[in-house]
Amino acid sequence: YSFLGAVSLVVAAIPEMLPALVTSILAVAGTVMASRKALIRRLPAAETLGATSVICSDKTGTLTENHMTVTQVHVAGQILAVSGVGYDVTGHFSGAGVTLAAGSLPALGRLLEIGVACNNAHLSEEGGGVGDPTELALLVSAAKGGITKEGLQRYEEIPFDSSTKYMAVLVEWAGRRFIAVKGAPEILLPHCLTSLDATGQPGPIDRDDYLDAARVFARQALRTLGFAFREVDASHRDLLHADLRDLTFAGLQGMIDPPRPSAIEAVAKCRGAGIRTVMVTGDHPDTAQAVAAQLGIAAERVVTGAELAAMDDDSLRRAVETVAVFARVAPEHKQRIAAAFQANGHVVAMTGDGVNDAPALKQADIGIAMGIAGTEVAREAADMVLADDNFATIVNAVEEGRRAW
Repeated sequence: YSFLGAVSLVVAAIPEMLPALVTSILAVAGTVMASRKALIRRLPAAETLGATSVICSDKTGTLTENHMTVTQVHVAGQILAVSGVGYDVTGHFSGAGVTLAAGSLPALGRLLEIGVACNNAHLSEEGGGVGDPTELALLVSAAKGGITKEGLQRYEEIPFDSSTKYMAVLVEWAGRRFIAVKGAPEILLPHCLTSLDATGQPGPIDRDDYLDAARVFARQALRTLGFAFREVDASHRDLLHADLRDLTFAGLQGMIDPPRPSAIEAVAKCRGAGIRTVMVTGDHPDTAQAVAAQLGIAAERVVTGAELAAMDDDSLRRAVETVAVFARVAPEHKQRIAAAFQANGHVVAMTGDGVNDAPALKQADIGIAMGIAGTEVAREAADMVLADDNFATIVNAVEEGRRAW
């Protein structure tokens, strides 16, 4: 109290010192935050953090470890378990407790081939890898089946986009030229006319069977991708979105991405401090709900991007007060979510890493970019950058912001 009284007297006696005093306090807070891996790009953000009442966070890599491992596949009507973790390529596939010999299930080989073809990551001989963790997990699962990138020649690529939710490549491999596609199962399946049978040949497709399997994987907190392909003639050299038709569905791969232990603690700390944690992810609703439960985020209801797009602004304002998980969202949905919370009087922190996340980061009261996985555009649009891409770092920064506030 004596200190506060002295400061009050100084400010009263010399009012022009107030801006310098406030700047000094915020600068000290920003320095402390930087030591805890939260880099403040705009000084007033240090104060705004202290007033944060809602944190809207991505799931993968922020709330979770972002260390993917394929643990189950669904191919030719069978669910197979995959052993091994991390970058260990010595695991195997098994069904009904019986280990499958390499090459004993041709449909599995084709599924793994598509995962390798539709992939920009690279495994190293030392046991690590370079690239997206999801794609690294697909390379590891393929290696367990004896399949590598050797002999693969790529011609064209349609990169993954959060709005289309798929990636496609035109490749030539072992004398075959084909289009390989990976993405959200519910997006790919409508484009498929057939699916692989156990012998690896196209046959009748049961879309509901694959969708049911995807939901089972999702309820186990597995991130699930679908894989499809179409054979083309040797003269085919272009790849357009219109080419992704009459596909053959090869199967599903489900991978685990465990929650960060520090994120579980941070979510509990937020709850105790009166701050809501909201998960905003592009993953399947069941996956998001399962991971939210592990993190301690109440998720009785999940709103999807399609449902959100159908809501008007008033409906969304009412929904955000009771919903803590948004799944299958596009970047433009994140901006609307932030605006809805702000319209309800909340101070919103929003995370993002992609180029398309920039509008949402600008919309939020505190835009938070990923320092490791984030793009330069996202970092430029943000008020704060996480040096370790960890949700717990956001909570630490809010703690320091409250001290400055």
